Amino acid sequence: MFTPLNILFFAVFLNFTFPNLTNYNINLVNNITFENASNNFGVSDVWGYTDETGIEYAIVGYQYGTSIIDVSSDLNNFTEVSNIIGPSNGDYYYHRDYKTYGDYLYIVNEMYGGDIGMQVIDLSPLPDNPPIQLNTYNEIAQSHNLWIDPSGFAFIEHQSGDNIHIANLATPENPVYENSFNNLGYNCHDIYTRDGFGYISEGFSNRFAIYDLSNLDNILPAIATIPCQGYAHNAWLNDAGSHLITTEETQNKTIKIWDITNLNDITLSGEYLGENGLAHNVHVKNDLVYISHYTTGLKIIDIFDPERPIEVAAYDTYPLNDDGGFYGCWGAFPFTENGFVYASDMQYGLYIFDFNEIRAGYVNGYIYFNGTLPVANASIKSLLNEKEFLTDESGYFNFGFSSGNQLFTINQQDTIQIEIIAHQDTQINLYIGQEILAGDVNEDFTINVLDVILVINFILQTNDPTSSEFWASDLNQDNLINIQDIILLIQIILNQ
Repeated sequence: MFTPLNILFFAVFLNFTFPNLTNYNINLVNNITFENASNNFGVSDVWGYTDETGIEYAIVGYQYGTSIIDVSSDLNNFTEVSNIIGPSNGDYYYHRDYKTYGDYLYIVNEMYGGDIGMQVIDLSPLPDNPPIQLNTYNEIAQSHNLWIDPSGFAFIEHQSGDNIHIANLATPENPVYENSFNNLGYNCHDIYTRDGFGYISEGFSNRFAIYDLSNLDNILPAIATIPCQGYAHNAWLNDAGSHLITTEETQNKTIKIWDITNLNDITLSGEYLGENGLAHNVHVKNDLVYISHYTTGLKIIDIFDPERPIEVAAYDTYPLNDDGGFYGCWGAFPFTENGFVYASDMQYGLYIFDFNEIRAGYVNGYIYFNGTLPVANASIKSLLNEKEFLTDESGYFNFGFSSGNQLFTINQQDTIQIEIIAHQDTQINLYIGQEILAGDVNEDFTINVLDVILVINFILQTNDPTSSEFWASDLNQDNLINIQDIILLIQIILNQ
């Protein structure tokens, strides 16, 4: 149970779900709501940690500091193991950011108040004893974001002074100043490094820049840049390091997947954007992109084929609406060892999900009516999540979807099951409608004056034909129902 000091929680909902078809392929384990969430912006970013025994912890920011929660020992009774108070003044959104290095947690924030700087927490006493708060690193003050390279350097976005401050974590309990980007990385908002390169999202500079970090004593200007029209917000590499996924945190600006295999010729491979048109951050694990997508909640897309990013799972953490605006899901953390995914929602708290990594597959083919007639502009709508795809003028469809035996409706009438195989292209033709006689508009197996009356009603627009009625009425197959079809229909009746 929570200790008396930890009064920030007011409710824990077990297996709480919203009646929403956008929640699919991911299971909610728990939802923890914070007392101060009533102020609309009570929760910020989320990170995670696994102790030496395998217990998983969620690390989440709230108005007054940081909560560390045991989320795997007892799924029916989550336990807060530490509540670290931090600066809390002067920031409407209570920005806090987290990274871990070994058994140490590092915390930065944008607020004023006591304990300004990068807080350092020793997590090694877990699970038998609570974490220990060590001396705060005060070479920096406010910071929006930090990143820790596996080589043991913390790259800290610095709101005053140098754009990116670098701390050496050779002694992780006692960080020391290493160097600075000086005037490079101007307008830095987010930092990500891998294999000696830094991928800097340079905010209002409207560009993502790649830096060679092989010599931290002599950081040179960017070796490549990717311009953007929105705010350069966040970037993350795919597993192979061949593609950089970027967000712009700007309304109607897509998440973009860039091919960076040739830094002299960076090209756009694919794009994605959820229903609200406003994405926050991306993290990538096993070529699945976990997106904190503000009011549409958590989105997961498969980028196995970077040119065809496919949404495979979603959960709407903010059920109020899917409008634009900076509400809803702030952060998503997939790097657990037990398959849990954490998502922080500013208004609705911390979500713990169990996710079995489902993959995308791709399917293409034609839809035929009555065995031979291609169906143009047909709607193929999923019963899983109501996503809709359309055939072209020739009846051809080509789309990606989460793998498995999936049910779709064709023009909201026929229900079709399609087997979608993970990471494979499947070609399949779909057939709808029963065998129909040309001229048998009412499908009573007799062609007579009743069929003529129906065709006249279609011409006079008294009634709208269904797809089968249209096919049976359009006797000359010119995609029109008119007097010529009535003449042909009368000839059929007279010749019977």
